[in-house]
Amino acid sequence: MRRIILLNPYAAGSHAQWARGMVRECPLAAERAGVQAQFELFELPGRHWKWRMSASALALVERMGEAGALDRDVDRFIVTDMMDVGQFRSALPPRFRSVPITLYFHENQLTFPEHPEKPASERDRHYAFMNVTGALLADQVWFNSDFHKREFLSALPGFMSAFPSPRPRNVAEGIASKSMVVPIGMNDDVIEYGKGQQHRPRIYGDGPPVVVWNHRWEYDKGPAAFLEALNEADAQALPFRLAMLGQQFAQVPPAFAEIQRRFSDRIVQWGHVESRAEYLRALGSCDIALVTAHHDFFGISVLESAMLGLDMVVPNELVYPEHFKTDDLVPRNDLTRTFCTSLQRFPRKRSSGVVHYSWSQVVDKVWRCLFDV
Repeated sequence: MRRIILLNPYAAGSHAQWARGMVRECPLAAERAGVQAQFELFELPGRHWKWRMSASALALVERMGEAGALDRDVDRFIVTDMMDVGQFRSALPPRFRSVPITLYFHENQLTFPEHPEKPASERDRHYAFMNVTGALLADQVWFNSDFHKREFLSALPGFMSAFPSPRPRNVAEGIASKSMVVPIGMNDDVIEYGKGQQHRPRIYGDGPPVVVWNHRWEYDKGPAAFLEALNEADAQALPFRLAMLGQQFAQVPPAFAEIQRRFSDRIVQWGHVESRAEYLRALGSCDIALVTAHHDFFGISVLESAMLGLDMVVPNELVYPEHFKTDDLVPRNDLTRTFCTSLQRFPRKRSSGVVHYSWSQVVDKVWRCLFDV
């Protein structure tokens, strides 16, 4: 029996979806490989990300101990980029400190985009360095996309050169030698719901096309550019409705208030939908997904829109060329024009080149990567 413990310090969004999919699907992949495996999950709520990076290792080791999870041997720990790997290994009881650790990067603080309202001089290098040391100290390093892996590794030399001597040598080479790409498996519910798109109910009824926002309500997803495209469509007298989905936080960029003010009479949904089933019904009732993000290491919300058959207006950069055919993508400076064209020609031919990343496609690779089989 192989025993794997997965530690998820930030159980929200894609982090939570990935962790629960891993625990559900990996034992099945092990069984197909002729091995019995037990996956156990310990996690913390998805909030206070800086504190999670600073102290989640201590908290989770305590929780494992209290639950009796460290009373038996463990074959591998899997942790995420929200954990200090060095702190975690040191906090473990001595007999577990040689257990291999796999570090999964959902995102990283080294190449996460700057906050537009904070000067670059205020960027805190500490959390980026924690990601770098974590990758150096882990036995395996997994990235959720090839774009993410390339961006992280290419940024390392310049980042390390800013520190005084003596500095660790061959950092990028050392991390690259144990790095691989392991995508996030997409839930079966969105795949199955997408298959029945021709017969599902449209909860927003008939009318102009419904344009969706189903990302986090944060700056890196490009809400200002989204508002700009809506303003241009409005200036051209192109009819549309709006469904503003996605997770919200205490601080919301001002573009959202302006969207609500300007287009209140066209909004059919405003705010996060808690129920997964209701979210799929809402997203499946939309028509066009305009993607204006200037940061996406994987993009679950974008893939979900495509898998449910929405018209996709997506830039030809970031991770998106890994997910879509080249012909389905547009230059960033052409997003607004393409969006307006989509409204004019609606309904147009749907995107057909999206990569689905179902768990059935992903999980066997996960198992092989874990134990090099």
